[in-house]
Amino acid sequence: MADRILAIPCCEVRQRDKIYWPRTTTGDYTVKSGYGLIFKDFMNRVGTVKDNSRLTDRGRLLCRSGLWNLPVPQMWKILLWKIITNVLPIGREFHRRNIEVDTSCSMCGGNQRVMETSEHLFRDCGLSSRIWAGSDLGIQVEGAWGVSISDWICNWIRFLSKREEGTREVILFIAILWAIWSVRNKIKFTDQVLTSQGITNMVFKVIQEQTNILWKSFTSRQHQTAHVIEEGTPQTEALAIRNGRPVCILGSPTGCAVVRMKVDASWNRNYETAFGWFASDATGRELDRRQARVRAESALPAEALGIRDIVMWAQERRIFHLDISSDCLQLVTQLAESEKGDHRITGILEDIRASFSFFHCLVFNFIPRRLNGLEHNLAKQDMIL
Repeated sequence: MADRILAIPCCEVRQRDKIYWPRTTTGDYTVKSGYGLIFKDFMNRVGTVKDNSRLTDRGRLLCRSGLWNLPVPQMWKILLWKIITNVLPIGREFHRRNIEVDTSCSMCGGNQRVMETSEHLFRDCGLSSRIWAGSDLGIQVEGAWGVSISDWICNWIRFLSKREEGTREVILFIAILWAIWSVRNKIKFTDQVLTSQGITNMVFKVIQEQTNILWKSFTSRQHQTAHVIEEGTPQTEALAIRNGRPVCILGSPTGCAVVRMKVDASWNRNYETAFGWFASDATGRELDRRQARVRAESALPAEALGIRDIVMWAQERRIFHLDISSDCLQLVTQLAESEKGDHRITGILEDIRASFSFFHCLVFNFIPRRLNGLEHNLAKQDMIL
């Protein structure tokens, strides 16, 4: 615990203390994160472990990364999440929990007493398979028998997203799942008697209505975003860095003698960290280099301390034009966005930003690790010494 406390970086400039919530990336408290903390503590006390066997590796990856960013309504995302995690209130779940209800598939009807599972309802059912084949996607489900619904959905979303019409086809794919679920509920809870053709027509009608509305909404948002994000805004600066282009925070690097700086950090789990940086002029001639050990809980604050050391070095030598390169995309982006950023480095960022007014030209640049080898070796050498 003492090592963790000593590893907290302190702010050099006079700034008021701020409260940060470590359970979110922004440092702001949310009810969701608070509930998650309380629920986790409760589960640990009662000795109950969440059943992760119901979620496959691909399903877990989709839930953590791209699921909540899909361009579809929130209720569609929730349905998708429930299918992937096998928590939909369908026949198999009722049977597993010993709830005495009709567990047969509502889409099949008749005397076909097939238990309603996610795989059967959304894919293997005769009506569902005809719906997939008759859609614009033309998906044949026969070869998918035996594959979990979670893996099947994740594979198709990943495949469709890489195609030329990827976004529209992903919307259509999820719309089919939603339409099947909507029609199933209508049959289940209104006791409607429909022929197989009537069910199919109803599903296709829901699909067409929803996909047209969603696609128009999605293209409209893209058009609005293109006009809202203008040159020089924090959004375009961060985007430029992510695309490997330098961003000028102050002035212009043309027509001035810019000093080029490269920085990197090294870290291990014993809170032993070090940074190294290298300074050169426009011709590549070395001006200075430095390596130093610091206390930090990860490589991110260690590299931030390295950049703070660079700006202090430049101020001491009256260097007004600076180009700083780092292979830490998160750090460089937060510096360019001029926002609060990660709570672990907020104090260091405040120090660095307080020195911006000193410079006539200041450029931040992201470079890949392979182009930052000298600075990385400097930091590692100081760790060894």
